[in-house]
Amino acid sequence: MVYRLTPEHRRRSQFRWFVGWFIKGLALPVLLWMIMNIGISWDLQPFMPQIQAAKIAGDPWIFHFLGYVGCGFFIVGSYWSALTLGWVLIRGAKGLEGDALSDFKALCMTSLIGMFLPAAGITYLGGWEIIGFAVTIMLAPIAGYAPSILRTQKTPPMYARAVAKMKFGKYSEAEWVIIQELEKCEDDFEGWMMLADLYANQFHDMAEAEQTILEICDQPRTTPSQVSVALHRLADWYLKLSQDPDAARRALQTICDRLPGTHLARMAQLRLNQLPQTIQDLREQLVAAPIPLPALGDQLDEPAPLDTEMDRHKAAEMANVCAQKLQLDPNNVQAREKFARILTERLYKPDLGIEQMTLLLNMPDQPEAKRADWLGTIAAWHIRYRQDVDTGRNLLERVVREFPNSPQALAARRRIRLIDAELRGKASA
Repeated sequence: MVYRLTPEHRRRSQFRWFVGWFIKGLALPVLLWMIMNIGISWDLQPFMPQIQAAKIAGDPWIFHFLGYVGCGFFIVGSYWSALTLGWVLIRGAKGLEGDALSDFKALCMTSLIGMFLPAAGITYLGGWEIIGFAVTIMLAPIAGYAPSILRTQKTPPMYARAVAKMKFGKYSEAEWVIIQELEKCEDDFEGWMMLADLYANQFHDMAEAEQTILEICDQPRTTPSQVSVALHRLADWYLKLSQDPDAARRALQTICDRLPGTHLARMAQLRLNQLPQTIQDLREQLVAAPIPLPALGDQLDEPAPLDTEMDRHKAAEMANVCAQKLQLDPNNVQAREKFARILTERLYKPDLGIEQMTLLLNMPDQPEAKRADWLGTIAAWHIRYRQDVDTGRNLLERVVREFPNSPQALAARRRIRLIDAELRGKASA
């Protein structure tokens, strides 16, 4: 009966409680009663006089012992059963409301009225020893029929009205609708996330949004995956709305602390490594970066721009930022490519830039299109910045050989023909 009355999500903890209560409330008292009546020594005689007299007279006392142990077990067990059923029914009825509460009260009244006379008759005939059994038979019908009432499926929260009000810009009314729906199911993950999203994106109250997310994560029925989703969403809001990478880092670190050793913690750690270190880095990421054109285009023939001292100073600062990112995550492809381009095209250190680009080229599991572009870029830098036409031509041939159908291969064939034409012109001159 206890198992049937307990909700599924609490059965594991309820079983542990039941085992402890069984030992303390039934097994130990019965064992103590047996010890009291077995007669351990001459000074500690059996508690019941009949057993004591049989042992002194040398008569068979085991039958008296078993009879009194059985009576004691019946009395203790009946009182223990009555207390157990009463406690579980009271605990299960907590939180009932509306029709479910009315049905439970009606069941209790019907059972108590129907079983009162039999229980009273048993008590009259058996005395106080039988009171526990009388209470048990009064509670047993309630415990038998109560699960159908206690397990009534609650209507899930419906947020259609809240969504409609948000579409019309009535965000305060939408907040109240969500709260009213959450009163029906206080641990509904979808509703709490909708409320936190409302605080963050519409009310711009990040403190309240964070508090809501943390309350979601503290709910006992929130799964680890839901905890991860909620904290990742909080990090997104901090980056997008507050431009606060430190707060976003704190949210992701919470995942690592709450779920150590899981794949969710590893995913959070990977994102932590890719977060911008400062607000300036975040703003640079939010601004659309210029996309470099293929390295073998007509820009190879254009003269290098003349940078001012201020431009070179800014380029050096950008290079230092990229170097710091690479120290945290050596596999950051975007940062390493940017670092190589700054070294070569802004600081005029092609040897260092080519070294960084070669590291990118040797990284495993990179897309073929990117590898073709990197190899073409290295060839262009050899020709343009190092004036090493032979090495550049060999790399162009490698582009054609390894990536024959890529745009870089088409541009490489054209550049090779131009280089050969220039060499023939110089030879004829």
